Amino acid sequence: MTRNTRTSLALHVALSTLILPFATGAAEWPEDAKVAVALTFDLDAETVWWSDADTMTGNPSSLSQGRYGPNVAVPKILSLLEKRGIKATFFIPTWVAENYPHSVRGIAAAGHEIAAHGVKHVSPVLLTPDEELQVLRESTRILEQFSGRKPRGYRAPSWAISDVTLELAAQEGFSYSSNRIDSDLPYIHDNPRGLVELPVSWVLDDAPYFWFDEDSWNKTIHSAASVKAIWQEEFVAAYETGGYLNLTMHPQIIGRPARLRMLDELIDWMTEFEGVWFATCDELAEHVTKSPNRF
Repeated sequence: MTRNTRTSLALHVALSTLILPFATGAAEWPEDAKVAVALTFDLDAETVWWSDADTMTGNPSSLSQGRYGPNVAVPKILSLLEKRGIKATFFIPTWVAENYPHSVRGIAAAGHEIAAHGVKHVSPVLLTPDEELQVLRESTRILEQFSGRKPRGYRAPSWAISDVTLELAAQEGFSYSSNRIDSDLPYIHDNPRGLVELPVSWVLDDAPYFWFDEDSWNKTIHSAASVKAIWQEEFVAAYETGGYLNLTMHPQIIGRPARLRMLDELIDWMTEFEGVWFATCDELAEHVTKSPNRF
């Protein structure tokens, strides 16, 4: 037994005594897997640093952080995923796909899922229903050109869905949403009926820990090691309760060298546990749809 394995088991045992009393039921995953893990990446590029989405203007230094994502981070992330033999889901605004086609084609060529994430990373709550509908339709049209198939999932910019977002997404043929923070497990919406929800969580998002720019000096940059420890705790809790992890990451944030090394180490650590199913969001949604009584 390696030292890493002993550490994993020690953490597993220590936390299980705290977690098990609060278990509320377990999902049933393929091949009796004990936990499902989705690695997701929101490839926003400059869009989150625009001061004006119409003119696409902003602080040049901040905008350069966005370019780091598709130009520098994505190739490294793809290399890591290939080494680990894992397929991930990339949520991509269409502006990014059109302005960084080499990056998005690389993602598609590696066999990863490409899903919708708006046009210019404008929150749906700022749009009219007609504008939202056009965004969804443009997402389908543009992203299909890169992946060869219509995107099946939709993650709204900043998870900021409106009252009609999910209804419109289902109407346009999307099979899943990944926007709500109201459950530990995937579930199927009653309204719109049949749409699968793959819940997210701020604790599993890299932005709260690492986000920083010139306009947010009050934010604390955490060490990669501290975030790794938090995500390990979350993984063990999900593992003990038969749950799932939906890690929301951003290439321009997680792609920095030390953070990417942390992600690699985290994946390596998770694989030491038996019965870990690494799945794309599309695969998760399909499993939930085919096995509705298991969730």
